[in-house]
Amino acid sequence: MKLHTKLTLGLISSLFAVSLATAGTKMGPYHSGMGCDGMGMMSGDMKMDPVARAEKHLGELKAKLNLTADQQPAWQTFSGHVNDQAKNMAAMRDQMRDNAQSMPKKTAPERMAKMADWMKDRAQNMDKMAGAVKTFYATLTPEQQATFDTVQMSHMGRWQ
Repeated sequence: MKLHTKLTLGLISSLFAVSLATAGTKMGPYHSGMGCDGMGMMSGDMKMDPVARAEKHLGELKAKLNLTADQQPAWQTFSGHVNDQAKNMAAMRDQMRDNAQSMPKKTAPERMAKMADWMKDRAQNMDKMAGAVKTFYATLTPEQQATFDTVQMSHMGRWQ
């Protein structure tokens, strides 16, 4: 499988897990007896606000890449896309929290349609993010690309 495909699938899976986990303070009536806090078994980073998490990851990545002055404009564009994506995630999380009370009252087809809409939005956002990664990645040296790959995988979990 190509790296781009792995990254895209990993990001989509991660974001889907985050969106499900942040749907409310409890997972819902089906999990209320399990004492779940809505975060499941996620790492400490995943419990953070998406914007704060993105800023943290961008800071780590920039420090490790040792970008040249010529690469700074590409970095600014890339980090802007990442921040936009994080803001979209925060907005989606808030929307899901707001809908948490009404979702159990909806019929199964209505809930599935709403979830499908959310997933379509996430897929569109992920497509934009994939393009931003590809464009920025092309400006990096092979050594920086290897660093980017390593840092990115460490934030996605162990998909090796």
